[in-house]
Amino acid sequence: MAMFPPGKKRRNFFIAQLCVLICTALVMTKAIIGGAINEYNMPFSTWPVELYVSEFFMILIYSSVFTLLLSIPLWYFFIGEQPSESQS
Repeated sequence: MAMFPPGKKRRNFFIAQLCVLICTALVMTKAIIGGAINEYNMPFSTWPVELYVSEFFMILIYSSVFTLLLSIPLWYFFIGEQPSESQS
């Protein structure tokens, strides 16, 4: 059994994974940027470059981790167990 069988199931899995990535990136951006603005009481336009870079990498890392974790059930749903072709 191939890990990613060719065809519609694989395409649907990757589309669902892309949707999860977009959703987690939006949620992480709202949480991390909003939290930094509330914590430091600084408007977004006055941030130093180091804060932009650190916030960007936090969003990138957290979004990728949550996307990978939430892709596990998607893999079982879209690809999961394939019926064996050699049933007698």
